[in-house]
Amino acid sequence: MNIFIILLISFFIISIFGTLVHFTHNWFKNGLVLHFFSAVNESTWEHMKMLVAPTILVAVFQILVTDNHINILNGILALLVIEVISIPILFEIAKIFSKKVHLAITISIFYISIFLGLLCEYMVIKNVILLVPEWLALVIFCFIVACFGIFTFYTPRLGIFK
Repeated sequence: MNIFIILLISFFIISIFGTLVHFTHNWFKNGLVLHFFSAVNESTWEHMKMLVAPTILVAVFQILVTDNHINILNGILALLVIEVISIPILFEIAKIFSKKVHLAITISIFYISIFLGLLCEYMVIKNVILLVPEWLALVIFCFIVACFGIFTFYTPRLGIFK
């Protein structure tokens, strides 16, 4: 399958499931495992976390449908890192221009972050960039996912978590 089509499908998967994850905490109050992935408050961290579970789904999808890409795990790692870094950066830039960031801007930041992550993934895959060995990309990806779960239950006292 064409990498552009795969990334387009990935955009819709992350967008749809990421949006749904925003509401799962309220829908299923007793789902301990679900809270690992769902937004439990309106902090910047929780909005970053809304991308983790959908990105895991996309990673599985991409691994299953891609062929001849020796750096797919590097691409997926780049996707996750750029997504979760873009949200706080764009949000802080928006706060410079407005004391209270409007809901439409917050929603736009979410989708822009997905787009930037997929664009970076495309560049990594298309240019056969190996940021790290593939096995290490998988380890780093799993570490980042684990951090999101751990920090949900053991929240550091930093501004991004407020």
